[in-house]
Formats: sequence, structure tokens, C-alpha cells
Amino acid sequence: MLAIPLFVLFTMLGLRGSLVGLILVYIAQTVPVTVYMLRNYFETVPQSVEEAAAIDGCGRLSTIWRVVLPLSKPALMATGLYVFMIAWNEFLFALLFLVEKRDSWTVSLGLSQLAGSIEIPTTVLMAGSVVLTLPIVIIFFASERLLTEGLTAGAEKG
Repeated sequence: MLAIPLFVLFTMLGLRGSLVGLILVYIAQTVPVTVYMLRNYFETVPQSVEEAAAIDGCGRLSTIWRVVLPLSKPALMATGLYVFMIAWNEFLFALLFLVEKRDSWTVSLGLSQLAGSIEIPTTVLMAGSVVLTLPIVIIFFASERLLTEGLTAGAEKG
């Protein structure tokens, strides 16, 4: 439902074929998912933790920065990884907006264009698929500690 109107709009604005247009689409795709996921998490942060920070003299911004954000590292990391996977594996909009400019192709678009070629062996395509998933795996293992930390372990007494 979004592909045709965005294609027409970006053609009229001159953004088709540019990475700026694709970045705008990726932001428009991922921001609602991020807000929805993080809103549900931030509602689970205990009010008593924020009240304790207020009693200790923290203002609202200081409470968010010093208390709520450190408690939400696992949710922020999981949401960030999920949003990165959405943008990294996206194919349709990259195909619509970048198909004319080969020098701006995303990895998934370039790999799909190789798939139709007779000269490219299947093993090379499979190796390309592994390379395509490698950044996600590396980011996951690099951030595993943040993903598995206890959410509010030790934050409250009682």
C-alpha cells in the first residue's frame, strides 16, 4: 500500500535513486515499531524507582538519564537490534528507489540481482547470504551482555 504512493512522491521530489530517500523510508518504517516497543517497556518500569530518585534530589531529566535509561538497556538493545534487522533486510523499497543506480545498491539488492544470473554458482550466492547475515550476528553477540541483564534486578528493596 505504501510502495506506489512513495514511488510517485519520491519521483516528484527527485529523491528516487538517492540514499536520502531510502533513509527517510527506513526511518518512517522503524520509528513506529520502536515507539510501540519501548512505550510498552517504559510502562513496566516501577514508579517507586522514579520516586526514589526524586527523593534523592534528581529532576525529571536527571531521573530519566541516571535511573530509567540504565534500567532499560536490555529493552533499548533488543529494540535497536530488531530495528537494525528490519532496515538491513529490507528489499522492496531498495528495489523501487535504487534499481537505476548500481553504485547505491544495498547488499540485499545486489545479492538478489546476482541470483538471476547463469554465470554465478549457487555456492557463491549462499556465501553472499551468509555475509549478508553476518553483521546481525556480530551485533547480537557483541550486545548479548546487554540483552541478558536483569531488567530491574536489585533496583528495589522489599
